[in-house]
Parts: sequence; structure tokens; C-alpha cells
Amino acid sequence: MSTPQKLLKGFLYTLGSGYMARLASVVLTILIRRQLPPAVFTDAVFAVTLFTLLASPREFGLMYALLHFQEKTRAFVQTHFTLNLIICGLTLLFALGVMAVLHWGWPQTFARTPVLLAGILSILFFLRNLTLTAEGLLRMDFEFGRLSLFHGLGTVLALLAALAAAWAGWGVWSLILGGWTTYSVFSLVYTCFFAGAVGLSRPRGFNRLHLDRAWTRRLLDYGVWIWAGWMLQTFILWYDKLVVRLMVGRTEMALYENAWSWVQLPTAILTHIIFNYTNTLYSRYQHDRPRLSEVFSRMISLEVWIAWPLALVLVLNAREVMALMPEWGVSAGMITWLAGYAFLRPLMDDCFGLLWAVGGTRLSARLMGLQALVAALLVPAMASVWGVQGVAGSMGLVAAVGLLSLFWGVRHYVSVSWPRIFGAPLLGLGLAAGAGVGYTAIAQGHALVDFVLRSALMVGIYAGVVGLLERRQIAESVAQVRRLLAERRAE
Repeated sequence: MSTPQKLLKGFLYTLGSGYMARLASVVLTILIRRQLPPAVFTDAVFAVTLFTLLASPREFGLMYALLHFQEKTRAFVQTHFTLNLIICGLTLLFALGVMAVLHWGWPQTFARTPVLLAGILSILFFLRNLTLTAEGLLRMDFEFGRLSLFHGLGTVLALLAALAAAWAGWGVWSLILGGWTTYSVFSLVYTCFFAGAVGLSRPRGFNRLHLDRAWTRRLLDYGVWIWAGWMLQTFILWYDKLVVRLMVGRTEMALYENAWSWVQLPTAILTHIIFNYTNTLYSRYQHDRPRLSEVFSRMISLEVWIAWPLALVLVLNAREVMALMPEWGVSAGMITWLAGYAFLRPLMDDCFGLLWAVGGTRLSARLMGLQALVAALLVPAMASVWGVQGVAGSMGLVAAVGLLSLFWGVRHYVSVSWPRIFGAPLLGLGLAAGAGVGYTAIAQGHALVDFVLRSALMVGIYAGVVGLLERRQIAESVAQVRRLLAERRAE
């Protein structure tokens, strides 16, 4: 099978299994939240926040380094595996040590339960990342269908376990067993299933430990700026929740996390599903600027076409969505304030992925540093004045600063016509938003009916505008897919 056909096959498998898993994740998370009140989530959300912030030093970009140097994989694969084991082990010890100090020094703020939960999550994360090299080799071979299957089954099994445990009265421990929403990837069930499946697909035993000095230095030199950028990105993504916890309240943190998880859906539904695919693709074409520019432009267009109407549906139907979980109704207003973040975040991940794929790691870290500085100053300032609404609004401003800086940064590697990409979607978005707001005058008063009718109206208008104005590009993309499928059937 040729490389383009293998790319297409992997992409289609990724979309198919990814979307089924994401749909199941949404439904099961709603059921879990209906079973468990916000009070149960307070310690779990704080634990995930604490664990994620302390686990960020382990990300030295080893996955991206493997893809970046993929033509010489055989020379450093054992070094890659050994180095990953050392870094993950040291990070685990660091995280557990800091948690112990925080609990001992500030027991009221860092109570026993959330610290214990964060420690368990850190251990599970260590076990999950032992298969990083194996997963990278599968990505390099474009085995996205297999990886998506592992991820999808692991997610569904984990959330089913969490729901069963919640019904059985396990409380917060049901969330450690199977997680909720995208955090299911940190759970016990997912870790055991995914790590086991990947490890068996590409076994890398502990008897093969080896460090080559030259390749160790080369991998670390490549990854040090990803390391810096990753820690800054983790800070940006979780700092707002920490501010809500410390400056507003514990229950408000759980409610805010619920709103945040919903506005993440456009990113999770599209960008997170295809990110591994696009990052590998950008690495493949990193030395061919015209081809890289074409692929990047198509991917960004795809994200805008799909992610923006999904974000609009969520923002304008926030109250109808929260009606599915009565005890979480307060989150509806927070979703509205997070609108800016919902629209901009999907694009940011792919821009950073491009920079990492082509080796622009130092530039990506600098741009992330700018965004982190804005967040560090703006989020607590707006929280002190407007509370949770201020935090939500500030995240949209932080995302805007980050995306504008990324548009400036990627121009060093690709040639992109941003007005050409955003023109039709912005027009469609404006008309669809106007129709969605206007629908309020004829709303039926039934949450599910209004959700379906308003969503259909907005998506129909958006699709009509974009389809009309972008028909040539859409036709070219469809024709390319059909050609590849025909070649595959002819083999």
C-alpha cells in the first residue's frame, strides 16, 4: 500500500473509532454526572489539577523527537526507551515528594484525600508512559487505526467501569477507577488496557536498556524547548482551575471544570483525534515547504469548518445541555463566558504541533511563555473582580493572544492565506449565530426539542454558507479522497 493510501486509511480509521469513542464519552459522562453531585467531584478535580501540574516535567518531547528523527530510528530506539523510563521515574518521585510537602505544610489547602488521589494518578501515569516508545513506533508506521481502536475501547471500558462504580456507591473512587470525560485516560482501567495493548503490539522489554551518549544528548537537545513549552502550556490549561479553587471556592471549581470540559469538545472531537495524525504528517513533509503549506492549510480549514459550528452549538445551547444534568445547571453561564476559548483553542494545538514537527521548539516555547505571562497576570486579576465569570472570560483573551502569536510564528515554516481560510467560516458563523439568538423568540420551552431545532438551524446555515463559498476546495478534497480509495480497491 502506498504512503498516501496508508495515510488515508489511518485517517479514516482514526475518525471512525475516535468519533464513536467521543460520543460514548459524552453520553457516559452525562450519566456519571447525573449519578454523582458536584461535591463528589471537588477532590477529584483538584487531584487531577495537582497531578497534571506536577507531572508536566516528564514531557521532554521524546514522542516528537522519535518522529522528527524517524529516518534514523534504529540507531536510537533503545536509547529512547531507556531515557523515557529514567525521565518518567524521576518525575514520579518529584511529584510524590512535592505532594507530601504540600500536604505536610498546608494541610487545610492540600487535604489528605485530594493529595492521595493525585498520588495514585501519578503512579498510573508513570505506568501508562512506559509504552511511549512503542506508541511512537506505531505512529511512525501510520498505525492510527490500531491506536484509535485501543484508545476508543479503553475509553469506553473505563467510563463504563466508572458508571458502574458510581451506581454501586463508590463515590470519588469511581472516578479514579474509570475517570470522566477526557480524564478517563488517567484512570486505572484505561491505563491497564491501553498500555497493555500498545506494549504487546510493539514490545520493548526492560532487558533492552541502553543509553547512547550521542543520541541521549541529541534527543534532550531537541526536547528541552518542548519541555519548557509543555510546562508553560500545562500551566495555562490548569492555572485557571487552580485560581477558581483558591480564590472562589471548591464547589465552584467542580462547576467550572464541567463547563470547561464541555467547551473542550470542539477541540477533543476534532483536533485531539487527528493531532497525532497531523503531527506525523507535518514531520514527514518538514523539508518540503510547498507541500507542508498545502497540508497545513487543508488541516486548519478542516478544523475551522467542523470545530466552529460545534462550538457555536454548545455556547448557544448551554442551558439546554445543562438541563440534562440538573445539579450542574450553574455551569451554563460559565460555558457562555468561555465562548472565546471554545472557538480559538482547536486552532492553537495544530499550530504548536506544526512547530514541534519541524523542529521549531525554541520558538514554540517563547510563544507559550508569552501566553503564560498574560495568563499569570490576567486570570487572577479578573477573578478578583468578576469571580468565575472573570476567569472564564480571561481564558478567551489568553487564547486570542496565543493564537495571534502562533500565526506570526508558523509563517517561518509555511505560507498560509489566513483571510482565505477564515473568510467563509466567519461569515457563516455570524449568520448562524444571529439565527441561533433569534430562535429564542420561537423557542418551544422543551430543552431537548429546542437543542435539536436551534442546532439544526445554525448548522444548516453555516454549512450552506461554507459549502457555497468553499465548494471548489471541498470538491478538490473529495476528489482526492475518491482517487486514493479507487487506487486502493484496484490493488
